[in-house]
Amino acid sequence: MKRMIILLMVLFLVLSLNGLAFAIDKPAPDASVSGIVGDVLCVIPQGFVETVLGEVFYVISLPVTIPLEKKNEVREFLVTDPYDYYFKRPLGEM
Repeated sequence: MKRMIILLMVLFLVLSLNGLAFAIDKPAPDASVSGIVGDVLCVIPQGFVETVLGEVFYVISLPVTIPLEKKNEVREFLVTDPYDYYFKRPLGEM
């Protein structure tokens, strides 16, 4: 049980630090090789995990969001925005 709590805390920490990337609005001048490699090795796998977890939390939240008619807003926040950020941008550009 103690390992599970530590794992969840580390996972939460890693995913919460990723929100800082959304706050940066200025684009990189040119994608460098190190930026592309870092993107492929670190950011894209983390984006995959974040997108899958967003889908899981979206399904869990459906019993609450359907009566409140907020289903589309929650789907956009938990699934669509992370997917667009991680998988629809050029490699190496944050």
